[in-house]
Amino acid sequence: MKMDIQKIKMSGPMMVLLSAVGFGFNPLFAQILFDQGMSTELVTLYRFILPGILLSFYLSAPKHLWPEVIRMLLLGFASAIGVLAYFHALKALDSSTAILIYYTYPFFSLLIGVLIFKRALSVNGLLSAMLVLIAASLVIDPAALSMGSKWALFGCFLAPMVFAFQIQYLAKPKQKLTAACRIAWATMGHLIILIPLVIYAAPVVVFPEQISGWSVLMGLAFLAAALPQYLFVVGAIKTKPEIIAVFGSAELVVAMLSCAIFLEQDLTRLDITAMLLVMVALCIRHPTPLPKATFINSNDAETNIKKASL
Repeated sequence: MKMDIQKIKMSGPMMVLLSAVGFGFNPLFAQILFDQGMSTELVTLYRFILPGILLSFYLSAPKHLWPEVIRMLLLGFASAIGVLAYFHALKALDSSTAILIYYTYPFFSLLIGVLIFKRALSVNGLLSAMLVLIAASLVIDPAALSMGSKWALFGCFLAPMVFAFQIQYLAKPKQKLTAACRIAWATMGHLIILIPLVIYAAPVVVFPEQISGWSVLMGLAFLAAALPQYLFVVGAIKTKPEIIAVFGSAELVVAMLSCAIFLEQDLTRLDITAMLLVMVALCIRHPTPLPKATFINSNDAETNIKKASL
């Protein structure tokens, strides 16, 4: 009996929720590979190289869309550096600290939206940003870190900054491009940056030495990267922004709980409080901008469409 594909298509919110769950396993998979002796550069590359091979079939684009292709390529360049810094922080810092730093992106999204994309600032948007800053202050204690850890801490902020810029740009891109083509070129941007970095780093361990390592590697590439990335880009188009924010907050919960459960990492009361504050910030709606006389004008309210890369 043939299956009717149209009848089994998932709704947009369900696709967003599943993508958030998948993205949430990135820290867990990355840290398991670190423990097996793999370098940060190599793990970051493996996150994108297998999806890049599959997505290479979608690189074709009409000539008039080449400017948008270049923009996605540049976003991929920036995202590659951000993800590399994030993974390095996962290796150098407590995973809960690195994960919560990544979720400061609502603050950077608001800042970039106002300063670069000339978007209006809403009361709720400002409240969200303040909650995120409070959450970050609960888990970040520079005085307790070594100099190397401090650099990892500061570098970790690159990931949410790049992610926030992507949110702002993808809310209203300059040209229309299919989701598959957009993801494919962003992924190529990652590879162009990461492959030379891996060659320069000359890692000692290139492949996992255990079967379990290969399973984790495949999980990182597909379950935590390629599949959720596709689900999000397709699902976000069919989903209201406030629902995206609510369902997307599942990524933070999965990331922190999976590391705590499978890697036996402790979550302090401050970690849990910070996680709850960030979840509240992500769930706050942004319906009404403040008066135009007070803030910079905008074409549209920010749409919470996420990454073409992370």
